[in-house]
Amino acid sequence: MRSTFKVLFYLKRNKCKDQKVVPVMGRITVNGSIAQFSAKLSVPEALGGQRRPRQRP
Repeated sequence: MRSTFKVLFYLKRNKCKDQKVVPVMGRITVNGSIAQFSAKLSVPEALGGQRRPRQRP
């Protein structure tokens, strides 16, 4: 049986639109089971632009 593992980080923009910083959220998926968590970090909203939705190292 093959297992799957995915990690996704995203900015939670709908929290408060007046702020210039937004919280970073994470989602881990293992075999279809999802767990969401807060990374306990806030970043400027400008870092998460729609032109490059995926950040590469």
